[in-house]
Amino acid sequence: MASQQLSHQFLNAVQNRRTYYHLSKKTILPDPQIVQLVQQAVREAPSSFNVQSSRVVILLGKQHDDYWLRIVPEALRAAAGESAVEASMQKLRGFAAGSGTILFFEDENLIKGQQQAYPQYAVNFPVWSRHATGMAQAYTWTLLEAEGYGASLQHYGNLTQETLKRFYQLPESYQIQSEMVFGYPESPAGNKEYMSDNERVQVFK
Repeated sequence: MASQQLSHQFLNAVQNRRTYYHLSKKTILPDPQIVQLVQQAVREAPSSFNVQSSRVVILLGKQHDDYWLRIVPEALRAAAGESAVEASMQKLRGFAAGSGTILFFEDENLIKGQQQAYPQYAVNFPVWSRHATGMAQAYTWTLLEAEGYGASLQHYGNLTQETLKRFYQLPESYQIQSEMVFGYPESPAGNKEYMSDNERVQVFK
């Protein structure tokens, strides 16, 4: 019975994990507890050969605001011009309105080390690295949801990665995968449509 209850609780958290865009900075957890939550999620996420290649940077307070209101607009301006910044500012201000941003990286040096140690699997390790970061992101997102936060996953890192490495003195081997914006959900998530389970899951006996 206890096992069924735990399964129900886990499934409920997974089902409630949704994309929220209307966020605010209302406090749910103090910053140290947020950090601890993310540490636990990343610690428990599996990785190939237990390489533990996922790396995370958490931006809170002014650092979070600066990322969305200064670093991303500057990167957009350099890549696509002022018109791209103007077209994106409403969305970027919405991200800045949240409480924080979690930057997910994979350490490329560890992936290369695996390729050298196990050359027969060399082509697979970059793919397995993406599996690892995906699970770290899913664990983190679900835990935040369980604590009452709303979040969304963004992908501006191809524009901001070099600035982030320089500004925060991150290793060159860190390759950004995504940014997770989180905060207090001020509006419900939109409806989610589901394909037929039989279309996505097949069973053979």
